[in-house]
Amino acid sequence: MGDLHRLPIRAPRPAPPDCSAIRAWELLRSGARATHGTLGELVAMLDDDAPLAAVLAQIDTLNAQLAACGCAVSFLREAGTPPDAA
Repeated sequence: MGDLHRLPIRAPRPAPPDCSAIRAWELLRSGARATHGTLGELVAMLDDDAPLAAVLAQIDTLNAQLAACGCAVSFLREAGTPPDAA
């Protein structure tokens, strides 16, 4: 396998201006569930030697889902609101 290179951290999108701690935790929970399912599907695809195009499409889906989670995380970091606030 080739060398692994550390990728720079991407700046997540900012949360919507009308976001609240409760909404951010809801978004994070639903996003985490979605990414969990997508990641499981990706692992199954890799185990089944799926075509490269299908694997890359699944990775694109995963990246989009993670970006949405990052938006919620950015809000929660700035707000400093614990999970039990939701």
